[in-house]
Formats: sequence, C-alpha cells, structure tokens
Amino acid sequence: MQLALPTADWAPKGGFRLPPCVPPFNTLTHRLFTVLWVIVFALALGGPLAGFYLRYTAPENNSQLLLGSRAGFAVSPRDGTVVRFTVGPRAESAGIVPGDKIMAIYGLPLPPTMPVNEEVLAQHADDPAYIALGNLLFGTDAAEVPLTVRDPNGRLRDVTVTTGEEHIDAGAKALGISPRTLSFIDLLHVLAYPFLLWAAWLLHRRNSRDAVSSILSLAVLLTIAAEQPSSMFLAHAGVPRWLNVALFDLGNILLLAGILLFPHGSLSWRRVALMASLPILLFLQGTVYQTFFICFMIIAVLSLLRCLRSTESSDMRQQIRWALFGITGYAVLRCISIVSDALKWSAGTFGHQLLIELGAGISFAMAVLVLQVGLLVALVRYRLYDAEFVISRSANIALITIAVAAVFAGTADGLKQIIYNYYGNSNSEGPVIFAAALSTVLVNPIQERVQRWSEKRFQKNLFLLRDDLPEVVRDMRETASLGEMLDEILARVDRGVRAVRSAAIVNGCVLRSRGASIEDVETWRTSRPAQDYKSDLCEPSDRTFPIRVRLVPSSDDEEPIGYLLVGPRPDASIPSRDEQKALKEVSESIARAIRTVIKREARELQVAELIAANARRIEALEALLSPGPITAGRPRPRGV
Repeated sequence: MQLALPTADWAPKGGFRLPPCVPPFNTLTHRLFTVLWVIVFALALGGPLAGFYLRYTAPENNSQLLLGSRAGFAVSPRDGTVVRFTVGPRAESAGIVPGDKIMAIYGLPLPPTMPVNEEVLAQHADDPAYIALGNLLFGTDAAEVPLTVRDPNGRLRDVTVTTGEEHIDAGAKALGISPRTLSFIDLLHVLAYPFLLWAAWLLHRRNSRDAVSSILSLAVLLTIAAEQPSSMFLAHAGVPRWLNVALFDLGNILLLAGILLFPHGSLSWRRVALMASLPILLFLQGTVYQTFFICFMIIAVLSLLRCLRSTESSDMRQQIRWALFGITGYAVLRCISIVSDALKWSAGTFGHQLLIELGAGISFAMAVLVLQVGLLVALVRYRLYDAEFVISRSANIALITIAVAAVFAGTADGLKQIIYNYYGNSNSEGPVIFAAALSTVLVNPIQERVQRWSEKRFQKNLFLLRDDLPEVVRDMRETASLGEMLDEILARVDRGVRAVRSAAIVNGCVLRSRGASIEDVETWRTSRPAQDYKSDLCEPSDRTFPIRVRLVPSSDDEEPIGYLLVGPRPDASIPSRDEQKALKEVSESIARAIRTVIKREARELQVAELIAANARRIEALEALLSPGPITAGRPRPRGV
C-alpha cells in the first residue's frame, strides 16, 4: 500500500517552515511504533475475550442495563426520583405506577430533583439522600425498601419494593428474551471486531512506515482495547478508570488526526493548529465531548471536499470519495446512535427502550465499521470505481431510515398529544399502531424519491446512462446513420460504466469499437473466452470483454439483432451488478433504434436507387427527344 505523497523538498529559510507532508517513519520511529502497535494489538485481541469470560462467569447483573430496574421500575438520569415505567410484574403489584415521584426512602425525604450521573454522585458522595437512592438503584443485595411516592394526581402513599435481578429478567422473559441474551445487548458492537482487527492489521502491515495509515490503525486498536468488554477486563486487572478513559480518548484523538491528515499527510499551519487542539478531548465529557468530536468530523469532511475539488487525478478522486463515504457514514450512524441514546430516556415501556438500546448499539458498531471500510478501501485502493455505488446505497439506507423514523415519531407523538389534550389519557397504543401503519405505507414513495436523488447525486454517470441514453437513441434513429449512432452509444456506455474498451456487433459484423481495433475484436471472437459470448451476460474470467449484452428489439424476438461488448474498468475490475442491470435495461431501446435505423437506411437506399433509375430514364428520354447532330441542318419535308 503506497499513498501518493508530495515530493517537494523543503528547507528552513529565515525561520521555521513546515514540511509539505508528514514524512514516513524512520528506522527508530518505525521500531518504537511497531512495539507500541503490537502491545495495543495484543490488548485489543485479548481484552474483549477476557471481558467476555468475566461477563459470563460472573453473576448476572442485567439490571445495570436499565437505570432503576433493580427496584422494578425505570428512571431517567435527569431525575432519579420519577418513575417512567415499571419493569416486571412485582413492582406493579406492589403499587408502583408510571409517573410516580419518590418522595422518601426509608422515611428519609429526598430533594425535589436528583440527577443521577457520575459527576453528581461524586459531588454528593456523603449526602444521605443520594446514599439511600444509590442503594436503591445500584445496590447488590436483595432487600425490601419502603418508599413514599406521590402519584400523578398528587396523592401520597407508601409502597414497599424488593430489589434484585428478578425484575429485569421477568421483563425480558415477557418479551421472549432470555437473561443470557439480555446480558449481551450492550455488547452487540463486538460483532464488528473481527473485521476491525483485520482492517487494523492490513492498514499497518501493508505499509508500516506510512504515518497516516499507521495512525488510523492504532486508533482502531485503542478504541477496541478501551471500550466494553475490554474495559471490564482492565478494571478487573486493577487499571484505574481514568487511564481507561484516557486510552479511549487517545483513540479518538488519533482517529481525528488521521482523518485530518488523509490522504497524503499534507501539512499546513491551520491543520497543525487543529491537531494541536485535539488533546482537549482528554478533559471533556458528556454532551460537550460529543459536540466537540462531531464538529471535528464536520471539519474533516469539509477538508476532504476541498481536497476533492482541487484534485484532478481520477484515482485520487476515487480514493477521497471512499474516505468521504467512510467519514460521512460514520457521522450519520454515530448521530443516530447519539439520538437513540437520548431518546431511550423518553421510552414508555421496557420493550421500547430495549429496542432503542439495540438500535443504538448496532448503529454505533456500524458507524465504526463503515468508517474503517471507507478508509481501508481508500488506502488500499481496491475497487475504487464502486465508490459511488456504495455511497449511494449507504445514503439511501440512512435517509430512508431517518425519514421513516421521523414520520413514525412525529405521528405517534402528535396523536398522543392530541389524545392527551382531549381525553387526558396518553397510554393508548392506537397512535403507535397508526404511526407504524402510516410509516409502512410511505416506505415505497420515500424509497423511490431518495433512490432517484442519490443516483443523481452520487451515480451521475450511471443515471445518465439509464435515463438519457434511451432518449438519445430515439432522437438519433430518425436522422443519424447507423455508424454515427453506434459511436454515440459506445461513448455513453464507456462514460457510464468507465469501461476501457467497447464494441458493437450488428447482424454478425463488428461495425464499431472503442479502445480496440475492429481486427482485435474479430480476433477475440475466435478466442476461447468468447465461445459463449452470445449467451453469457457476464464472464469474469474474460479480461477483454467480460460484459456481453444481447440486443433484442422486443420480447417476442428470440434472436438478437446484435451484441454490445463492454470491457473492464481501468483498475481491471468488471462493472458492478447495478451497471450490468442498467446496460440490460437500455439494451431493448438500443436494439429498437438499431432496427429502425437499418430499416430506414434500407428504405432510403431503395428510394435513392429509384431516384437514380428514374434520373437515368429521364436522361435517356431527353436524349431521344432532342434533335440529333445529323438531321439538325436538313429542311423538313413539305406536306402533301
């Protein structure tokens, strides 16, 4: 793997000057970095395995997945004294209802509002009210806890709840989920670990002295080594939590630095200033941390877009597009994960919150996976000509998901608010059912509009091939010759699928070709790979014309009027399935136009021959009627 690095020399003249790009690692730096990389790789490989072992050999602690579920109900970190919904049947039978506010625990009055997060708990470590609430929410012993609650109508009453793991286990079983499976809900992202480890290995080993790819590889490994389940192993091994958090932050810092340096590690004072501000992440947390991180992702996208506009090389442009696909896909999926984490605290049932938790975990895993896929393909430069397809498909999925989710959420919340305003009851499932039905009905229209927009935006050449080529051949069949029309068709096909060569066979004859001579095409027809070109649409082993499209004027005709031969792309890859499908879709229009032109030219030739024959007859008649040279001077005989 070798990136395109600027080779301009630099030398300080009259002060310090930045080098044009980050230089490759020298021998000493390469050895030190390799040692560090091997250590982190071993931790990223062994940490999750050890964390899994600790998770499944220790007693189940599923109640930590849902704040308050150890007491049989759910609360929000914004206020741990308000019951959102009950978990399991025991708390409901004890008298807990959604909307209850806990006024006292063991008779100890609680403040009006009690946020529950690490910072607030650390500040109120000696507060009796927070100690009592902490024992209720996070305690490990099973005990009966008397509570004084106030229901939504303002009535005070005393209830007693029993703490333990049975509440969330019973709630999971009611949904058809076993407690074993429930303990894996927050670890869904590990499904992407095998590919991430392989990507990190490939990024570093393919060109271990390249700074950009090595930094990105180390960032991936640090992220794996610092998050769950590896963080459980680190805590069990006695690693301080602040060090674990610092490793995670360092992974994000290296990730952002690698993206800012992509693709060729060029340096400028502005870029250096941005990278110098990245260590601020070590001192941030919560919403401020996420906002800072997303802002830097946006800056990285804008930087790549600027680089894309100023790049003329086709390969380099494809490389940047793949990186843009990874970064934008990561940003979209990460935002979905963040939004899901925020929405889960407003879920009205245990099932809804569990579903949102699943969505947040899967979107986070997919975000990291998409980012690594984009950067890996961009750096390795494998099948760069499929970038538009992958970007278009990813944009389709993301936009359709967001649109359907917005319709569902907006409709459900709006109907709930209307029902609450008129009837005072918002617990009906009718709005949710109606919102789901409306979202299902709107899926197809939304998909069609989004797909058409994404094709115009990301697959412009393919869109023009599918939509414009049939119109062009319909216009040309009335005025152009067969050769002119075939030249235009081959030019548009080459531009649409980026083929290095193409040819058109009509009525068994090679009439036109691009990127190869007609003699070369005739030679190919006698070769072994071309034996079945009349029946095979795609033959990957054929490096000359792997795509062969039958030109059939209509479905009633069994024999094609000709064949459209399409070669590989500049990177030796064959056109994608979408491109093959587009060629097949336009083949009938092309075949009809060819048939029309052949008939028109035959008719025009027949008319021309008739005109020529008539012209010859007229000339002969004129010759007979005109006076000859011998009789021109003789007097006419007189009549009797």
